Amino acid sequence: MIAFVLSGGGNRGALQAGALEVLIERGIVPQLIVCTSVGALNGVVLAATATPEGVRRQAANWAHIRRSDVFPGNGFTVAWRVLTGQGSLHSRENFARFVLSTLPPNVRRFKDLKIPCIVTATSLNTGQLRLFGLDSSERLLDALLASTAIPPFFPPYSYQNEQLLDGALVANLPLSHAIQRGARTIYTLEIVDDMAVSSRQGLRYTLTSSLNAMLNRQHEQERQVAALAHARGITIHDIKLTSGQSLAYNDFSHSAELVEAGRRSVIDYLDAHHTARTAPFERLTGSLREAFRTLGARRGLPPPAPPAAPNVVG
Repeated sequence: MIAFVLSGGGNRGALQAGALEVLIERGIVPQLIVCTSVGALNGVVLAATATPEGVRRQAANWAHIRRSDVFPGNGFTVAWRVLTGQGSLHSRENFARFVLSTLPPNVRRFKDLKIPCIVTATSLNTGQLRLFGLDSSERLLDALLASTAIPPFFPPYSYQNEQLLDGALVANLPLSHAIQRGARTIYTLEIVDDMAVSSRQGLRYTLTSSLNAMLNRQHEQERQVAALAHARGITIHDIKLTSGQSLAYNDFSHSAELVEAGRRSVIDYLDAHHTARTAPFERLTGSLREAFRTLGARRGLPPPAPPAAPNVVG
C-alpha cells in the first residue's frame, strides 16, 4: 500500500500543495493519507478529489489566500483578546469558512472522501493523539478545526466532551499510524522551516520560539520511527520541504512562491530516485500478483513468492 504522510507547517503549507501537484501528475497516487495540522487541510482536499485538477485547484487556492482568511484582526484586536481572556490571539470563524470553501460542496464527512484519510489532533484532556477518520460519519470540518487548533493562535476545539489541539503537538509527522495500517511505501511531505522569531520581547514571540523548539524535538522522534520502519522493510521516501526564508506565522504573501518551491523539491527528488517511473510499476505488479494469487488458490497452487524487501530512500 502507498501512503502519504503530511506534517504540520502553518502558512508554509503551500509547499505541500506544490509537492502534491507533482506527485499526482507523475502518477503517484496514495491509497491512504495520514496528516496533521495544515497537512490535514492539504490531505483532506487531496482525498476528496484525487485528481490532477483537484491538486492544481488547491495550489491555486494557496496562491490567493489572504491573512484575514486564517488570522483575522490586527495588533489592537489581538491585544484586546489577550486582555479580555479570550484564550487565543485569533478567532477561528474566518478559517472555518475558508476550510469549507476548499472542499467540494458534496464532501462534508469522511465517508465522502475517495481516499481513506486519518487526521490527527491532540487531546488536551489526555495528552494523546485523537484520530479522526476511523468513524466515517465524522465531519471533516470538526477534524480540520481540531487538527489546526495550534496554541496560542487558535483556541482549543471542543468536540465530544474533549478539548482538542493541533495534532503536531504530539506527532508532527504521524508516520507510525501509516505503518500500523499496512503501508509499505510511504511518501512523507515534511515542512522543516521554523517560523520567524523576532528579537522583540513579548508573549507572541516567546510562544513562537517555544513552539519551534517542540517541533524540532518531534523531528528527532520521527526519525527514530523511520529507522524502525527501515528494519521492517518499509520504503520511506523522506521528502523535506523548505521555503528558504523565515516567515512570520501570519504572512501569506509568499504562498505562490512556496507552491513553486514545493514543486521543485519533489521534481528534484523524483528525478534523482526515479520514483515517478517505479510507482505505477509497483501498483501494476501488485495487481498482477493478486490476480495470480487468486487464480492459483482456485487451482490449488501455492501463492507466488513475495517481492524482496525494499530499502528506505531519502
